[in-house]
Amino acid sequence: MHSGLAQCQSSRYRALVNPALTAATAVRHDDAGTHSRPEIVLVEAPVALVFNGQSPLVLMATPVALDDLITGWALSERVIDDASELQVLDIVAQGEAWQVEASIPDALMPRLAGHGRVGAPNSACGLCGTERLSDAMRAPQPTERMPAMPWPTLSELQGLLREFNDHQVLNQQTGAAHAAAWVDDLGMLLREDVGRHNALDKLIGARARSGRSRHSGLLLMSSRASYELVHKAVSAGISRMLVMSAPTSAAIAQANQYQLELAAFTRELGFTHYAR
Repeated sequence: MHSGLAQCQSSRYRALVNPALTAATAVRHDDAGTHSRPEIVLVEAPVALVFNGQSPLVLMATPVALDDLITGWALSERVIDDASELQVLDIVAQGEAWQVEASIPDALMPRLAGHGRVGAPNSACGLCGTERLSDAMRAPQPTERMPAMPWPTLSELQGLLREFNDHQVLNQQTGAAHAAAWVDDLGMLLREDVGRHNALDKLIGARARSGRSRHSGLLLMSSRASYELVHKAVSAGISRMLVMSAPTSAAIAQANQYQLELAAFTRELGFTHYAR
């Protein structure tokens, strides 16, 4: 196990400390000189997603909310159509790696074709590593969409961003986590991960498992808007998306094609809407 972590006492999350965090010794160089100090570091670990005993891929991810991760990944990749079709059976720590075991109806197993990852797993990429070029740029399969919340007013945006920052517990401790949040009439639901696409998959899973997929709302992310994130948002039936950084050309094109309202450069003083 990572240093600073208690040995997992069962296949469930029973570690005495947060499995998302570990400790490292670092040497600080600044105007006060050079000195050693402990640092809290975000865990990035291999996570195998196993469906009916078969693992189509291994992700590099932060090992928390892994039940949300496998559910959200299966939903955003259209392996399943509803969260009720997937049952998480076990979450197992194997040294520094993790395995998430789930069952889905046998009839859905062919949908996993083409989802195998080639080469070393990478926390920075969601669609890369697919087996064919056509899979990497495949069209999303949108689910039924609920109407989006109205664009926030300036005062609402400022409150939203304060709440967004306050909810990012892992990033506050490490500075290394991406965040994805769903905002609706029930409030803010947020998930974090070392990978931005993992954070979104965790959020999609949590949103579906909590029954909030039918609520009007909006998606807020700490990252840029890339093709893969828009692809996942569209597949999850999300209609409005705000990101902190810039969009890519492919993200804008896909958002326009599938009627996703996309805004970027989100700050307390406003945002830039890439109108369709």
